[in-house]
Amino acid sequence: MTFPTSISAAQFSALAVSRDAVPGSITEANLKTNFATAADFVEIKNIRDMPSFGTPANIVKVPVYGQAQTQSIGAQSDAPDLELTVNYIPSEWAKVDASFATTGTLGDAVADGVSKVFQFALLPAKPPALTTAATAGVGGTVAAPVPNALIYFVGKVESLLVNPSRDDASTATVALSIQSDFYGPYTVTATS
Repeated sequence: MTFPTSISAAQFSALAVSRDAVPGSITEANLKTNFATAADFVEIKNIRDMPSFGTPANIVKVPVYGQAQTQSIGAQSDAPDLELTVNYIPSEWAKVDASFATTGTLGDAVADGVSKVFQFALLPAKPPALTTAATAGVGGTVAAPVPNALIYFVGKVESLLVNPSRDDASTATVALSIQSDFYGPYTVTATS
């Protein structure tokens, strides 16, 4: 199965951060390689509220001498603010005080200053895995395919703000910065 082909709710979506280094050249194949196996990335779980992913419009009105109305042009847009609200489970965000690439602990990724590749997966159903492997990954299997759309970007986990609560689950706000364009959407088609 390839991209979703009908209008439907995004019943399952996931955000993962790669433990591998940012590839030297940004191509679809290189980005997918950062998520080829489960050891390559960590899923940010328990996301309660997901931001919008993509480049926002920045239309600028330009006056033109001698015309009755202005023209509009697309200008460089500001990167969107990516803030996730997660149900906060301290063990998932614990700091080991080592390299995130080594520990795979999300707490070690917070404010470490290292750029990482992020994968946002938009899916109508939960896949067998979030890997980009063509066998039982985000695309499912040939027998049970899962339509998928994958968007990538390079960024950093800038901060974690914990919001304690007495009458609901404790939450945290995770702020991500963006150091690249958004790439995709790409898809993975199951081969077996």
